[in-house]
Amino acid sequence: MIKLNSTVRYLFINLALISTAFSTADKTSKAASAKVSPKEKTSNQQPQKNITPIDIQEEVLENGLRIVVINTKCKGAVVFGVLYFVGSADDPRSSIGVSHFTEHLMFGGTKNLGSMELKELLGRYNANTNAFTNNDVTCYTHYCRKEFLDINLKIEADRMQNLLLDEDYINREREVIIEERKTRLESDPRQKFMVEAAYKIMYLYSTYSYPVIGYVDQILRCDKATLLTHYNKFYKPNNAVIVLVGDIKLKEAVNLVRKYFGGIQKKDDVKRKRVIDPKQSELGLTYTIEHESEQTSMHDLDTIYNIDRNLINTIKKVIIVEIIQNILAGGEDSILSQNMVDKKELVYVIGSYVDIKAYDKGRFSISTIMREGKNVKTVDAALTELINNFPNLLTPELFERAKAKMLDCIEMMEDDPEDVMQWCVTNLGNRYRISDIRNVKKILQEITFEEVKQMARTIFTKKNRIMQIYTHPNT
Repeated sequence: MIKLNSTVRYLFINLALISTAFSTADKTSKAASAKVSPKEKTSNQQPQKNITPIDIQEEVLENGLRIVVINTKCKGAVVFGVLYFVGSADDPRSSIGVSHFTEHLMFGGTKNLGSMELKELLGRYNANTNAFTNNDVTCYTHYCRKEFLDINLKIEADRMQNLLLDEDYINREREVIIEERKTRLESDPRQKFMVEAAYKIMYLYSTYSYPVIGYVDQILRCDKATLLTHYNKFYKPNNAVIVLVGDIKLKEAVNLVRKYFGGIQKKDDVKRKRVIDPKQSELGLTYTIEHESEQTSMHDLDTIYNIDRNLINTIKKVIIVEIIQNILAGGEDSILSQNMVDKKELVYVIGSYVDIKAYDKGRFSISTIMREGKNVKTVDAALTELINNFPNLLTPELFERAKAKMLDCIEMMEDDPEDVMQWCVTNLGNRYRISDIRNVKKILQEITFEEVKQMARTIFTKKNRIMQIYTHPNT
């Protein structure tokens, strides 16, 4: 075990300590550890639902623009996102944060629309409009009445080809981004050190170590020429997907999109340069990072495992990992919560987060808030024992119940077009196939008990545990 001099707590940007999406019940320890015969396994299985595929279709325009349509029951409304395959991991080393900076400037007006006019139109013709940048993608989202779809597509086509990089607007947004970084990161030592230290350790060479928001010195140096080069390289039809969800069919969507985007010229294909990290797990080292601060009031312990890309390179494999996540630490009825919170009374709460990357390793993070007076070594030992023993604690009943709840969640998600759009964008950004998105419910149903156990054995090994973070008050 290596002890680093840095005193920091790692916390994923999007980490929620309590993951309750798919809560699963853990029976008594006797039931959880009992061996089940093949005959009993069959009798414990839940009856199979009659499921229908997700109504997703795709067409590609002559200029390379992909159009993905998911027809739902949302009468009279359409949610759509324009997804560009560019994120912070595509930033040059000298301009980290340029993808996020460009996202801000997409609201600064075009050659046809001033910034105020653009914002006024977006506000008038949308119930909600927004944008986000992560490691792998940038997306511009709209939630509008169907009658306003035409004008919103026209706006996005204009932004794709006619962005106006005004010096005054660049300078204003530069200050906004720096303030955003100070507020979100630098005012919170946990977040600051998470970005600046923990990610650099977990991704030694990969550009996944870059913070999406960038560094202040590089934001200050990021000029109009750098931003224009970045925009011209990545903002083009053959590096984009338009995902439309709601009251719309493929033919209608293609005609509308072609009307505004069809005349935009195809440019050279983007070749994404990625440095893939070596397998740190082969070193068999667990990096320990400790953070002591007056701003910290609780004793927190995070444990992080590598998930090699070949374990998350299909939707099926991701679902298997999610089944593990939710049985192990997905709510108050999970195995870890029942044991660590209720029985042993070592922690107040425990949760987990799965971080998927499109090209490199992901992370399986388990986070706890420890009870006062509990020793970190005692908590760690109990937690590690449960994680290592998870394949034996997993029962066919827990497995079938988790699958049923996950299927219910997918079907409930289909009732909200905004959720469906975000889910689809996420899967496309992670390079998953349209056919698998369409058949995700069938794929879920066909996953076997042994596949889940084998995945757990693969992930939860001593060599694969890459990092441990301990945060505690300065008392």
